[in-house]
Amino acid sequence: MCIIKELSSTIDFISSFQQNVKISGLPFTDRNAQLSINDRELSLDFQLTTEEALKSYSSGFLNRFYVISNNEDKYVVPDQNGVLNGSINLGNSDAELQNYNIRISRLMNGKWNEKEKYYYRFLLPIEKVFWISDIRTFAYQTGRSMYLGLIPIKFPEGEIQIYPVSIGEQKYLAIESEIKCTYEMMQKYIYSISLSLGLITSTIPFDYAYIIATETENFTDDLICGFTQMRPTIKGQYNFFTTNMYSIRECLKRNHVDYAMKQLYDGETFKAHLQDWIQIDEFAKIVLMLYGKEALARATLILIESSTMSLDYQGAMCAVALETICSALEDSKDKPYMSNDDWKTKVKPSFDELINSLCKEKIITEAHAVNMRNKLNSFNLGSNKDKLSLPFSKRNYTLSEQEKDVINSRNRFLHGHILGHCFEESFQEIMYASLELQKLCALLLFRESGFHGLIVNNAVLMGLNKATSVEEPVLV
Repeated sequence: MCIIKELSSTIDFISSFQQNVKISGLPFTDRNAQLSINDRELSLDFQLTTEEALKSYSSGFLNRFYVISNNEDKYVVPDQNGVLNGSINLGNSDAELQNYNIRISRLMNGKWNEKEKYYYRFLLPIEKVFWISDIRTFAYQTGRSMYLGLIPIKFPEGEIQIYPVSIGEQKYLAIESEIKCTYEMMQKYIYSISLSLGLITSTIPFDYAYIIATETENFTDDLICGFTQMRPTIKGQYNFFTTNMYSIRECLKRNHVDYAMKQLYDGETFKAHLQDWIQIDEFAKIVLMLYGKEALARATLILIESSTMSLDYQGAMCAVALETICSALEDSKDKPYMSNDDWKTKVKPSFDELINSLCKEKIITEAHAVNMRNKLNSFNLGSNKDKLSLPFSKRNYTLSEQEKDVINSRNRFLHGHILGHCFEESFQEIMYASLELQKLCALLLFRESGFHGLIVNNAVLMGLNKATSVEEPVLV
């Protein structure tokens, strides 16, 4: 399957985007400025005279103003999307020029209407085409060149495609709608796709995006272009999925985890292809899962970002992610041991009678009695530990005793307690518990999406004693 992409107009826009422009609509007269990208935002560099600065300068967020390109395209910077920076040297003469800068988080062509539906093409910067070694993809053609990396995803509203684009030395992830949609809907598609890439590759691409909007699906005529800042790209420390068994073997060798090697061999034969690529339909199911369940999307974000934090915080963040995932899954909702009617008529009255008796005999205070009555209904519900274990059994995964212990100890992270009794023991305990919680979170997310391939057990891969002493498998 080969898909044709017309990219010449998109490449022309991006290649000429950073240029000398004119700024208009600000408290001073129109003037030339240099437009460039600085980190994740746009930067406008220009000069004001001391006299102009004294008359019109006010640092902070700016009202709506305009950026006019060399070919007279007029771009709008909305209210509160530009920040003026600079300082006034009162020792300078009135005519002396001083340097100023405006940081811009969003800029769009003046023809654009945020509420209208367009075909959208967003291009996010990436360091490399990081998904093609783990996810099976299609080829696409642009001009005379062919590239791998295209993945179609069928959302309920229609198809979205992702594919890599190279412009000069910079590579981009293009996320393109094959249907007309609003800007808000496009943001939701991008969010679920980026998070899904992160779950598989541990890299969640964001940073910023060039925006191309058009009324025609071929992206050649009447392009409405712009730029928006996004949150920083997240690069997790640990992979949950890999097709590279050679890398697994080398890590096990380096950390002297000899017993785990047997999972990679069939007799004397190395199973280089033990893990197949994630298929396009499997990736689409992960995307649709995160698109349809906001809580699971949020948990995925927490999960990947947790590994970038100090070890002191990783366990607590993973515990939050696990509870969020389990709460979001249908079968982890609070379920009573017995029907509420039976509880209220056959059991609860006996507790009420006991509490009243204790209160009457002044063994407990009235305030204590009120507190006990308020908690009676919770006696008919499973414990939080049960709610966190049930999703695994429902997805045909049997928790080991070590995994159960980690789940039970999660509250120690949440309440700021340190695991272990000395520095080295604490490090090993915290690292192991954090990696186990991450593994369990990833396992639930993959299983919920319908993917039943192998998940990397990073605690074994790193040779942590608590994992290797009981010979946990390196792939689960």
